Amino acid sequence: MSAVDGLGLVIFVGLAAYTVLGGADFGAGLWDLSRDRAQRDLVARAMAPVWEANHVWLIFVVITLFTGFPGAFGALSRALVAPVSVALLGIVLRGAAFVFRQYGAPYGGAPVRGTALWGRVFAISSLVTPFAFGTAAGALAAGTLRADGSAGLWSPFLAPLPLLAGLLAVTCCAYLAAVYLSRDAERIDSPALVARFRRRALGTGVVAGGLALAALPVLPPALGVELRGVGLPAVVVSAAGGVLGLVLLWRRRHRAARVAAACAPVGLLAGWALGVYPWVLPGQVLLAESAAPPVIAGPVLLVLLTGLAIVAPSYVFMLRVLRAGVD
Repeated sequence: MSAVDGLGLVIFVGLAAYTVLGGADFGAGLWDLSRDRAQRDLVARAMAPVWEANHVWLIFVVITLFTGFPGAFGALSRALVAPVSVALLGIVLRGAAFVFRQYGAPYGGAPVRGTALWGRVFAISSLVTPFAFGTAAGALAAGTLRADGSAGLWSPFLAPLPLLAGLLAVTCCAYLAAVYLSRDAERIDSPALVARFRRRALGTGVVAGGLALAALPVLPPALGVELRGVGLPAVVVSAAGGVLGLVLLWRRRHRAARVAAACAPVGLLAGWALGVYPWVLPGQVLLAESAAPPVIAGPVLLVLLTGLAIVAPSYVFMLRVLRAGVD
C-alpha cells in the first residue's frame, strides 16, 4: 500500500467515525425538539460530553484532504461550496444554541426565558447540517458537478438523487440517535423513554431502508454497476446491519443494537466510496492525480497515523469517564 492509498484510507476512517458518532450527535439534536423535559434532559446528558469532540473526525478528514490531495480539495471546494457552507453554518449555530440552551435550562432547574428558542435553533440546525452533507454526497454520486463550479451554485443539489441522499442522511442520524438513546434510557431505568426511543428507532430504521431502496432507480448506470460489483460487500454489510439492528431492537437487545445500527450507515458510506472510486469528481478529477507527491504524502501519513493513535484512545477514555453514569 502506498502513502497515497494510506491517506485515502485515513479519509474513509474519519468519514466513517464522523458518520456514526457525529451522525448520532445530529440525530439527538432532532429528538431534542420535544415538550417533554425528561426527554430533553436525556438528550443533553448524552450529548454534553461528546458534542464538541465528535467534530475532531471531520477535522481529520479536512486536514488529510487538503494536505494529501490538494487538487481534490480545490475541486471539491469549488463544486460543493453551497452545501458545505450551509453545513458549516449549521454546525456553528447548533453548537452555540446547545450552549445557550444548557445555560438557560440547567438539569433539574426551571428554564429561563429564551431557552425554547435556542432549543428550536439547535434542533433545526441538527436537521439542516446532515441534509446538506447528504446532498453533497448525492451530487458527487450523480456525477453532475463540475470542477470549475460551472454546474451552478444550487442546481446540482436539487436533483432527485441528491435530495434523496439528504433525506437519507437525516433519517440515518435520527435512527442512530434513537438506538443509542434507547440504551441510555435503559441505563437510567426509564421504561417510558426506552419505549419511546425504541419505537422511534424502529420507525426511522424502516424509513431509512425505504429511502435507500428509493434511491436505486435514480443511481447513474455506472454507479449501479460498481455497487453490484466491487461495492457489493459494502451493500451487504449495510443491509445486514440495518435488518439486524431492527431485529435486535424488536427483541429489546439495545446494547447489541448499537453495534448493528452503526454498520448500516458505514456500509452505505463504503458502498458510495467504492462506487465513486477512483474519481473525486466522476469523469473529471481522479483521486490519484490530485494527490500530493510521495515526498509529502509519506510524512503527512505518518503524522496523521500518530495523531489517530493518540486521539482514538483518548476519545474512548473520555467516553468512559464522562459518560460513566450513562453507559
